[in-house]
Parts: sequence; C-alpha cells; structure tokens
Amino acid sequence: MFKLKITHDTTYAEMGQPNPLRWRIMHKRGDTLFSQSGLIKCKDFFNDVVAWRVAKRAFMMYRFNNQVKFNREGLYLHLTDVHSNKQFANNLLVVNERLFKDLGVSVTMSSLFDKGDSVIITIPHKVWTSTYYISILSLLIRACNYQCSYEGWDDVFKDTSPLKTVDGAINDKARAYVAKNGFKLPVKFRKLWYKSMVGYNSSAAPQASPSIVHNNGVNDWVNNMGAK
Repeated sequence: MFKLKITHDTTYAEMGQPNPLRWRIMHKRGDTLFSQSGLIKCKDFFNDVVAWRVAKRAFMMYRFNNQVKFNREGLYLHLTDVHSNKQFANNLLVVNERLFKDLGVSVTMSSLFDKGDSVIITIPHKVWTSTYYISILSLLIRACNYQCSYEGWDDVFKDTSPLKTVDGAINDKARAYVAKNGFKLPVKFRKLWYKSMVGYNSSAAPQASPSIVHNNGVNDWVNNMGAK
C-alpha cells in the first residue's frame, strides 16, 4: 500500500462536473506518492501534460502547471470520490481490454485500503503521446465512476449510458466514432500529438497557443479530421 504525501492545495479555474471524481497527479519515490497538483475536476488539463511530455511545451493554464514528472511506468494519479472501488475496478477492466487491444498497454490500479473512496492508477507513457488518447481514456475512467456496471465496450457508448445522459463531455459524432474505432486513429494522424482545426496540428503549428492544446479533446479531433 502506498503512502501519500499531499503538499499541493492549488485550486484551478474549472467548470463544474456532474461526476464527483477528482484527480491528483502524483510522483512515486520509494513507497510514497508525492503530490504534483491539487485536485483536478477537468480532464482537459491532461492535454496540457501531453504538450509537456511530448514536445516540452511548458505553460500554465487556469493555474495548472503542466511540467509534471513521470515515473518509468507512467504517470500516477490519486483518484478521490470513487463511488465503489469494486465497481470502478470492474468497469476499468472493460476499458483496459480495448486499450490493450488498440495500444498494447493497460492502466494499473491499486486500492487505498484505509480510504475506501479513493484509488491509485498508473497511466502508461503511450497514452501520453496524444491528446486524443488521453482525452478518451480520461473520459472513460470518469465513466467508470458512474453508478452503473458495463458488461462490454459497447455498453459504455449506448444511448442510455451516462456518457450520453449525464456526462455531456462527448458529442454524438465523437461518441459514435470512439465506439467504433476505440483508441485507433487513421494512419495519417498517428504521428500527431495534437490535431485541431485546419492548419493547427503538431506538425504544422507545434507552437500553437496553450488554449488550442488545452481544448484539443476527442470532440476537437473527430470534428477536424473528416471522421465518419
């Protein structure tokens, strides 16, 4: 069981979220996880982390500093306000099955036995090479924390799922695309770490404004790559 050392109490300028799940970025040294951020509501901050991880683009958005440290196995996160650790873990198995199929990696999870409503996860480096990957994965991790259980991948995306009825972070076009394609991108886009409107991608405009990168989630990708 990990020890936690929380030294960050920064709050960020964020929109409200219907899901109570909160994220805190950590760094492991020995058997202790040290905080690198305050509690995060908005998963768009993880797009900023991709900019630092891949391109060494250092910036601050809404008081969030994207210069975080990675461990060899990936980035550790402390998740709080987990509805049910068991249900969350079972739902994460569904996500991991598709993640491994598409990218060959998995999220690992450790329960904090003295804190029944929080878990530690490790997101591997491969996911942090694209805002598309981390946007989808963080959305699905949040979906694991709604009070429902998923039998398989399609259950996460059906019209009666929380992604459609409660969450609201993914539009119908993007939801249909991810349901079909998962974490796979068309070959011509796989070398990009971000892809936004015409002329704005990591090849044509690697120094795009932080706000473009920050908002470059799955909706932005799908809407701007001619996906069907």
